[in-house]
Amino acid sequence: MSEKKEKPERTSLRERVLKNIAAEGFGEEGRDIPVVARMNKQVVETLDSLVAIGVFKSRSEAAAALVEGAISSREDLFDDIRRQAARLNERQDAAMKEVQEAILGKLK
Repeated sequence: MSEKKEKPERTSLRERVLKNIAAEGFGEEGRDIPVVARMNKQVVETLDSLVAIGVFKSRSEAAAALVEGAISSREDLFDDIRRQAARLNERQDAAMKEVQEAILGKLK
């Protein structure tokens, strides 16, 4: 008797690319904030290639997936960067408030 070999589950090229760039959850959250970026010719050709073979619908979608993948692959680093930026913003806000109070105090 011969045993039937189970066929491995096929995944789409899109799923494999997203898995390899660590962007499994890509597209689950809305992308409603546009970002404009200048890129070199090689990067644009790569984005266009991903669109041409049907992995992504647009350059924008390809770029978003690659950026999200890069950030999610180092989430610990970027969490720390966000915390540092928040602390910096708090210090800048406090300094701005002091300056405004000093200037307004002299104008009275």
